[in-house]
Amino acid sequence: MSIFFNLILKYFEIPVIIGYIITGILIAYFFHFYGSATLSEIAEFGIVFLMFMIGLEFSFDRLRAMKQEVLLFGILQVVFTSLVFFCLAYFLFGLSSSISLVIGMSFSLSSTAIVLKFFDENKQLASTHGKSVVGILILQDIAVIPILIILALVSNKDLSLGNLLLKTLISGVIVFGLLLLPGKKIASKILKLAAKSKIDEIFMATVLLIVLGSAALSHAFGFSMSLGAFIAGMVISKSRFKYRVESDLSHFRDIFLALFFITVGMQVDLSFLIGNAFGIALLLFFVMTIKTLLLYGILKFFRSNQSALKTALSLAQIGEFSFAIFVSASGAKLFNAPLDSGILNFLQQRGIIEFYAEDIHQFLVIMVVFSMIVTPFILKNLTNIVEYFLRKSIVEERQLEARVEIPLLNHILVVGYGSLGSSVVSELKRRGLDYVAIDRDITKVDMGEKRRDRVIFGDISKKSFLEKFHLDEASSVIITIDDTSMIHVICEGILEIAPNIDIIAKVDSELQEIELKDLNVIGVNAQSEIAGLLVKYATKE
Repeated sequence: MSIFFNLILKYFEIPVIIGYIITGILIAYFFHFYGSATLSEIAEFGIVFLMFMIGLEFSFDRLRAMKQEVLLFGILQVVFTSLVFFCLAYFLFGLSSSISLVIGMSFSLSSTAIVLKFFDENKQLASTHGKSVVGILILQDIAVIPILIILALVSNKDLSLGNLLLKTLISGVIVFGLLLLPGKKIASKILKLAAKSKIDEIFMATVLLIVLGSAALSHAFGFSMSLGAFIAGMVISKSRFKYRVESDLSHFRDIFLALFFITVGMQVDLSFLIGNAFGIALLLFFVMTIKTLLLYGILKFFRSNQSALKTALSLAQIGEFSFAIFVSASGAKLFNAPLDSGILNFLQQRGIIEFYAEDIHQFLVIMVVFSMIVTPFILKNLTNIVEYFLRKSIVEERQLEARVEIPLLNHILVVGYGSLGSSVVSELKRRGLDYVAIDRDITKVDMGEKRRDRVIFGDISKKSFLEKFHLDEASSVIITIDDTSMIHVICEGILEIAPNIDIIAKVDSELQEIELKDLNVIGVNAQSEIAGLLVKYATKE
């Protein structure tokens, strides 16, 4: 059945995920089978394998370089989204404090399965908005732990917060200690032994043991299975077996993800959906719009408007872990509070929506499912949507780029005008050297203009923009940004235009220094006086 729908959807260029979800809805409707706990647990392995393969693309060095995306963006997104939706559910919709808390926490999560699968398949994980998306999703996966603690406290007043926190802390130390410290050596050794056997089945079984063993260990100590799988992926991301493992697991990931989306569809009561279609659509639009505006409001202070809006739109849906939260809340009978006030009571009295307090669970489940259904369409048309809403901003940015004035001989190009970039510019000015600095954050460009520094707005990863800088006449290039993957993209673009130019980049580890050396790029790794060192290498002193 899913194959039939997928053929139709493929013909009309509709994402295949929709076919799986529709299949699940029809199974539930015609066979009155709304899924089971066992089937849902099996389907969860799709997310486990997906997170493992995403982990393969992220070494610990790259994750450390993403601390802003994970810790700052992720925490701000989860906290503010939870708080805003709690207040809306409690004060505006008139729901009880416990239901409002469940809604706030569940709505703060986004769909790892859909978003990361799309970004992985379309090679967008290394983009600026891709990094922000991955960082926030990683933090959301970690946030599952405090969410479960809060749910446990709400549903059982006799539990001690201190004991729960202590148990979680001890569990975290054990899990991360076992996976990170001996994990790399053990994984490499058993994969090497499996490879020596020259039997494909043994190597495949070994890979499955690592993935499922890490996931089971994480789950046993109260963490999500996908978090354990992600760490396991990072553990072997730098091993020689990375690409073989990635190739072998791709089919498992696709099969289990397909099953996962079918089980998502099976949770929908079609008759309930038909009876409340308008109310569900209205509230879903309301929720996704608010999530987008919240995240955009957070990110626009740190990223360009385009990058911020792309990230916000990508994470506007409600995530699959919300189902687990709803099941826990339903088991604790948190959905049984009456609807005596608020907008929901108003809409019900006027016949716009028709449901009782105990139907809130199904109402929320359908909202999650349909937020997942619309997400592939949003992701597929992300650039067009962003250009439509930010067309004025994009025109202004292109006008700024068009006003580039660059010295034509022996100038030094400085990429990035953050704290380090501005220090490099100050050092160049002190020495009386000709330079031009570039940054894609308009606020930093404005700051540079106030200081009377020569700072230009634009994205140097674009070849058309890069060609404006007369690299064949430039003395050298200094790169001061922190984004390791973007440094590689910039270096490759520069060397394509000017193969013999000297490029000096700030790095955070010896590993990054070695990787850049392969591109004939000088990596400078120092904790102090780094601006002076970068200039020293650039001027060949």
